[in-house]
Amino acid sequence: MFVLFGGFLIALSMADRSLKAARWGAAAFLVGAGGILLDALRPIGEEWWRHLALTLHFITVALFIQAFARRHGEDLPTAALGIAAIASLLFLPYQPLAPSPEARLVIVQLVAFSMLATVLPRAVRWRDGRAIGRLVVGALGLAALSYLVRAGLFVIRPDTAPVTDFFASFYNVAFHLTTAVVGLALGLVLLVALGSDAVRRENRESAMDPLTGLGNRRRLHWAINSDEEGKWTCGSVIAIDLDHFKAVNDRYGHDGGDRVLIAVADALKFVFRGQRICRLGGEEFVILLPRDMTGQLSALAARALAAIEALRFEAPLDNCRVSACVGTAIRQQGMGIDEMLRRADKAVYRGKAQGRGQVNSADAANDGTRPADRRA
Repeated sequence: MFVLFGGFLIALSMADRSLKAARWGAAAFLVGAGGILLDALRPIGEEWWRHLALTLHFITVALFIQAFARRHGEDLPTAALGIAAIASLLFLPYQPLAPSPEARLVIVQLVAFSMLATVLPRAVRWRDGRAIGRLVVGALGLAALSYLVRAGLFVIRPDTAPVTDFFASFYNVAFHLTTAVVGLALGLVLLVALGSDAVRRENRESAMDPLTGLGNRRRLHWAINSDEEGKWTCGSVIAIDLDHFKAVNDRYGHDGGDRVLIAVADALKFVFRGQRICRLGGEEFVILLPRDMTGQLSALAARALAAIEALRFEAPLDNCRVSACVGTAIRQQGMGIDEMLRRADKAVYRGKAQGRGQVNSADAANDGTRPADRRA
């Protein structure tokens, strides 16, 4: 079963090379299978085989930890690696510090428990409020608990029987059976987590403008739906339309136009760090701001226009100058995001009629628009 899981994870990592966690998970299963097979086939009393099997067990635990850590772009804690290395040295045969067989059973469990315990605080941080995060914490926590319980059982009833006795065989079978169950449980959770990550990444990419890395119309619709469901509250919007962008394409070609759009997107990302920024196609952009940023609306709109107008390019776009019309709208009682966007769009096009390169508000007297204070 370990080999099958390992093979499946190898196939998964080959299908999607971004799933680095799948490679570490596959290595964990294959090394674990090798350790179980080696321990099952080793001659009775062969200490070096036993030592290698124990070392492979520690490596398996470390690889599982690494798989879950790589899923979040991290590496296994150095402490876990140090614990495994020290334990492997402690269990070297025929050296004065080697523990007795009874103590070794307990220490092996405590070593694995300690390794898993080093990653649990990180796992709690990885939860990110999602069910899959809680599942990962639960799986790692139960794996650590299983080792701790086995250590307690081995303390209560130490393995002092001869190796030919059934009780000794029972310990051996119990150890490998519970290890297999824990390994398969971690593997299943890892597979579910990786599947969830792949779906999220696909959804995220489908809601992203491939040219600029901003959100697209789908991302805008998600934000609108989240606002309607009460997951967040949009307090104001900013609409931006680049001036004379067709002339940029005509003069510099579509490659030149793409360079301008990417530069504008980067400028907006800098001004509106962490906010919902979407490109709606062509040269149109919208920014949705939360309610607590409504007081900064005029200043942010002015900063966005200033950042766009300050853009400079290398040849052959060195003579290209970019300007835009910016429209803002504040949420009124009973108003949705769609209505705010319509009002901001009207402000944009009124600005274009007034000479372009302006910031205009849809919230002036009588729902008219006026140039906002560019120095705000």
